[in-house]
Amino acid sequence: MTEKQKIFADNSAFKTENYSHLPISPEEMIINSLSLLLGDYSVYRKQAALLILKYLLRKEFLENILNDGHIYPYKREDKRVRKWKKDVLRKGKCEVCGATEQLEAHHIIHWSEYPMGRVDVNNGMCLCHKCHTDEHKNERVFNLMISRR
Repeated sequence: MTEKQKIFADNSAFKTENYSHLPISPEEMIINSLSLLLGDYSVYRKQAALLILKYLLRKEFLENILNDGHIYPYKREDKRVRKWKKDVLRKGKCEVCGATEQLEAHHIIHWSEYPMGRVDVNNGMCLCHKCHTDEHKNERVFNLMISRR
């Protein structure tokens, strides 16, 4: 049995908590959240749906749902990701400060947290290197980015 099969064969995808306080069943919340992630909704609604899924589902189970390599790109060199980057940079100026030099494509919801958003232009911002670095303050990648300033 593969690792993926083991995860899906487990008795429960849910975290071991009592969900009686929720207004609707956890199953309905999961279906609604996945529908939001798949549909044409604002990136902020998708971010909220992702938070709900993180709350309800075990990490391994959620990762297996979201990281299906046949549907979503899993390498930044993927041609769909390169096209996404080109489309985001087409805006031509930093969306925070208006600079036109050293432009970079930034995922609003992080690459690792939202695989479906990896190529969603609505999940992208055109930022200059300084503003992009500032977006990642308090994250591990920040020190790598600041060294390139």
